[in-house]
Amino acid sequence: MNADVNPTEIRRAAIHALDQSKRPFRLDWGRRQGTLANALVPQYIDIIEGLCTGIEGTVTCLSTRPDLPPETFLGRPVSLQLVTDRGKLHPINGIVTHARMGHSDGSLACIQLTVRDALTILEQRTNNRIFRRMSLPDILETLIREWRGRSPTLARAFDFELLIDHAQYPARQQTRQAGESDAAFIRRLCRFAGIFWFIRAGKRDGADSDTPVHTLVFCDNPMLLPQAPAGTVPYHHGAAVKDSDSITLLAAARSLVPGGVRRASGDYKTGKMDVAEFDTIIDQGEAGNDLAALLTDWGIDPPHAGDSRDDHTRLAKARILAHEHRAECVHGASDVRNLPPGTWFAPSGHREIDDRKPEDRQHIVINLHHRAVNNFPTALGEQAQALFTASRWQFDPLPLGEDGQSRYENTFVCVRRGVPLTPAFDPRIDFPPVEPFSAWVVAGQGEAVHCDEYGRIKVQIPGLHPDDHAHAQGTGTSGTARDSAWVRLLSPWAGPNHGFDMLPRAGMEVLIGHLGGDPDKMIVLGTVHGGPNRPATFSGVGSLPGNKHVTGIKTQEIDGTGFGQLRFDDTSGKVSSQLASTHTAAELNLGYLTHPRTDGHAKDRGEGAELATRAAAVVRALQGLMLTTFAFNAGHQLDRDHLNKLLAEGLELFKALGDYAGQHGGTAA
Repeated sequence: MNADVNPTEIRRAAIHALDQSKRPFRLDWGRRQGTLANALVPQYIDIIEGLCTGIEGTVTCLSTRPDLPPETFLGRPVSLQLVTDRGKLHPINGIVTHARMGHSDGSLACIQLTVRDALTILEQRTNNRIFRRMSLPDILETLIREWRGRSPTLARAFDFELLIDHAQYPARQQTRQAGESDAAFIRRLCRFAGIFWFIRAGKRDGADSDTPVHTLVFCDNPMLLPQAPAGTVPYHHGAAVKDSDSITLLAAARSLVPGGVRRASGDYKTGKMDVAEFDTIIDQGEAGNDLAALLTDWGIDPPHAGDSRDDHTRLAKARILAHEHRAECVHGASDVRNLPPGTWFAPSGHREIDDRKPEDRQHIVINLHHRAVNNFPTALGEQAQALFTASRWQFDPLPLGEDGQSRYENTFVCVRRGVPLTPAFDPRIDFPPVEPFSAWVVAGQGEAVHCDEYGRIKVQIPGLHPDDHAHAQGTGTSGTARDSAWVRLLSPWAGPNHGFDMLPRAGMEVLIGHLGGDPDKMIVLGTVHGGPNRPATFSGVGSLPGNKHVTGIKTQEIDGTGFGQLRFDDTSGKVSSQLASTHTAAELNLGYLTHPRTDGHAKDRGEGAELATRAAAVVRALQGLMLTTFAFNAGHQLDRDHLNKLLAEGLELFKALGDYAGQHGGTAA
């Protein structure tokens, strides 16, 4: 810069040059425009938009207000406006999430703004919650309305639209957000269901607003997407003279993808597997088709992955459509400023494409990378570059435009209209990491045990915030059977009408696992002691660790104090077992008999076996009853030859005694 130039004149010139109305790239702050209109003007633009990615990028600006702190811009809705070749403004709307101050020379300062869409911003909002009997569209609408209701900024700057067939998405018994960000949760649900999403500038209904608004659009049918504002776009290759913005590159690309998909999901109600298979309709060439036949995508989904067999088939079809989406695309470059993702255009002047049918010329933009440099005067541009260099900011150069100043270029990816836009879903990536966690067993009012015909129970996940479940009248945090879907229990033995069945009762703490890593597919792994659920006190006395050698099963009378128990005492040298009920104090004691053990100690009562009750006792034996004190461990249960032998010997003895007495004059008494 020339040292003889007056700094005051430079400042005046800078203020005049930063008049946004003269620039091809502008910032609009909506209701804050009067304050920030010419205080901040973009110089470098680097922004990426895309389907299933959103908006993210940086805008490097010049400012005549070095006194503005960076927090001035945080959370501010902003619109980056690109002047098209027709003189219209094409907006890219978002919210400022990061502001970085650069160097200042006294007359000018520089600042970098990071702009993102609302969904991307909500990657920083992590939550745990449960949705009961809600479809995917219902969940999306509930979440986004909550965001807008809780944040005035989002209420002004953010809208949403559901371009989906609601009938395709049944209500699910349970959908959990498991320690994920709101953004990750929504993306997972959409990927699983085969729904794509993108950001569109403006409100859903197209109405004007005093705040830059962007709309999050969910869509499951590419044919519902509108035509791009650019409409039919000329294709110019090389140095052809242009009288309008145009596409300068269209290059087709193909990728090898699996030739088929197979998904299986178990249904525990029927005991059968639901299996769905689809083959791709993509022609990948002779060798490609050969390899694709080998590269099958076969997977086993969590149990009951779909709401029904038809729903599971629809989900499997979404998997093959995602592969077909990856199979082909077109890479392009242009200086067309109004080709937003989620819209279609038709190139003209391309030899190969012009030969196609009109409907086959249409392409949908799925990803677009904007790069631009504003057209400041040379002196101001040099001053700005000095500030950027001092700030250690570097930018890739762009080719000059035809005017020698205004420079803009984008690179994009598009697909033929009609090619599926279904996003990929990989449970190894898209399911959040889920670890076992504790939950509380819940039941209906007045019930201690609540189950269905399959022995499933209901649980409440502790720690969920009541405000997140107010939309469902507290379902999820109510402490009732409304709080979860039916949950199966792990059992050591489960067969047809036989097994080991002990249903957890209301208030018990259970450990929850997840089948297939799916947060929605909970299973009870077992129960744990803690809090009011202290370890069993056998016979109603003693505690741990004193009675650590006493083990077994102890039940509890419903709405009472009685219990039954199967108790084992493995104290060294004093092993015993007991089957007992407090009703009539009925007990069967085996082994080393003691009084109930307390702190590891007990008074001895004897050895052997004891059957005792305060009520009547009956022994019924249709085929006989044998009582003996003779120790005999061999032979069969009712073997009594040794007893008969003793009786015979006794009879002989009595006969001998009788004969002896008779011979000596004895008479019967």
